[in-house]
Amino acid sequence: MHLSLGGTLGALKAAATLRRLRLPFSEIERRRRGFVVLQIDALSHHDLSVALERGYMPCLSHLLSSSHQVALWRCGQPSDTAAIQCSMMYGRKPNIPGFYWFDKRKQRPLICSWPLDMATVEAENAGGQAGLFRHGSVYTGMASGGAQRAVFTTSALGRTRFPPRLTGIDAFLLLVLNPWRLARAAILTVAEVFIELYQQAMGRLRRTYVAPEGIFPLTRAFTHVLFRELTTLAIRLDIFRGVPAIYANYIGYDEVAHHLGPRSGGAYRTLKALDRQIRDVHRAIETIALRPYDLFVMSDHGMTESLPFHELYGETLGHFLASHGVSPPMAQEMESRTFKDAATLHQVEELSAEIGPRTSSATSFIVDRAMRVAMRIGTGPLQAGLADNENAPLLAIYSSALANVYFVDVPKRMNRGEIDHRAPGMLRSLVEHPGVGLVLIQENGKTLALHKGGEVVLDNAESDELAWLALYDTPELVRHQLVNLARMPSAGDMLVFGAFDGARVVNFEDHGGAHGGLGGVQMFPFMVSSREISESFAGVEDATELHSFFVQRYQPGSRSPSERPASVSSVAR
Repeated sequence: MHLSLGGTLGALKAAATLRRLRLPFSEIERRRRGFVVLQIDALSHHDLSVALERGYMPCLSHLLSSSHQVALWRCGQPSDTAAIQCSMMYGRKPNIPGFYWFDKRKQRPLICSWPLDMATVEAENAGGQAGLFRHGSVYTGMASGGAQRAVFTTSALGRTRFPPRLTGIDAFLLLVLNPWRLARAAILTVAEVFIELYQQAMGRLRRTYVAPEGIFPLTRAFTHVLFRELTTLAIRLDIFRGVPAIYANYIGYDEVAHHLGPRSGGAYRTLKALDRQIRDVHRAIETIALRPYDLFVMSDHGMTESLPFHELYGETLGHFLASHGVSPPMAQEMESRTFKDAATLHQVEELSAEIGPRTSSATSFIVDRAMRVAMRIGTGPLQAGLADNENAPLLAIYSSALANVYFVDVPKRMNRGEIDHRAPGMLRSLVEHPGVGLVLIQENGKTLALHKGGEVVLDNAESDELAWLALYDTPELVRHQLVNLARMPSAGDMLVFGAFDGARVVNFEDHGGAHGGLGGVQMFPFMVSSREISESFAGVEDATELHSFFVQRYQPGSRSPSERPASVSSVAR
């Protein structure tokens, strides 16, 4: 802690806030070094470089010129937040084949933005481990990482038996005790709705693709402003309390980039506000921290510019599949937009539930009715797919640029011969479609990749058979990632990747930006770390490897699982 008038005043305010909220100081020995991870969801290394060059992130630029460095790393497959957070927090991801998928054992879809589903996904992938953040805090995450306090975190929402955590009312009081922040957050939250409506209108006037996102103006206001401000204030308090491990996921860029495109002016402008959060957290570390901290700024994956499959070809992938070989000629699809809207509204509902019991009955009544109306408007019926095809044998579930396709009436994973028998000609039609870049299926217990240049068994392919994968990254590395993905127990009978032309990827959802699969910058996030840290993140080839780094540096003596075969570490660069 650096002694200064500002730091002293900040410490006094933090101490008063702790007393008001009855939150304890950390019991972890304070000479032990802690770490703070600030994640900018979906910002690729390339787009970070563009943002820095254009002056959108002056604070981060200053850090990079003085004390920190930036590295490009590889997140692995699927390039989705849930898989990457579980990888980082537990060092493993044995069964997360997308952001949405179908569990044949349970005969139902798994929705990572749905709290109960994400809690199940995290528990199954944790494998009994305590988690990287077991003595710390997690904010606005998908997974909690075993955190003592998990705020606005999907897997922890509504779990009454979850360990004591910083609740919505606690975070709200932080704003009340900082009235200028409360006023700014309120004004910016309302303004964000009108900014979104304006940007939609301008995008359509310029004839650029703008995704129709239902209640997106409302969800953008909460995710990009309110949750952001609450998160930063809570982090600053945690730093004063001496919490040893802190993680926050800022999702504003991801939300806007999906909607308007990752390189749109609107997406880049969100980074200005996120840069201010980095500044505030860094100042807290410098002025009021009760233990030494390392500050990391990272992204979980990138986002590639995209156009929707249905926009390009006049039908969805599900409709295409229904007309090519399957009998009866029907297919289901799962529409994900309602689940995303519902997830945000669940977070808002949690906040209102915490505020309600401690306010007047009139306020509680108004908040309760407002939340009920918002839920009804935003979510609608939580059903998946083509309404008249709910009993179709084929189900296509989309995770942006990746589709997991299942024969839902077959209890086990189907191989090539079974697929050809069940739907003659479907695989050939899929591979030949201009919107499809790659299809993965199983054959004789191995992973078979079908592409426009032919087919190859990935498990034992020679280097010359993998040359076509250079479109995405180092062929041997991509091979390893795809084999791991295809081996996941809940992966689709067919894994379909959108085509990539070197600039844009085909998206199976209704988005202007895509991740989850292959192609472009979606696979290449960044890591900003102190120059004093000698380890190079540039060699990281899967998010599971981040777990080992953080455990070895900050939790010596703990065991860290490793999934990385020796053959991968020898991949030539």
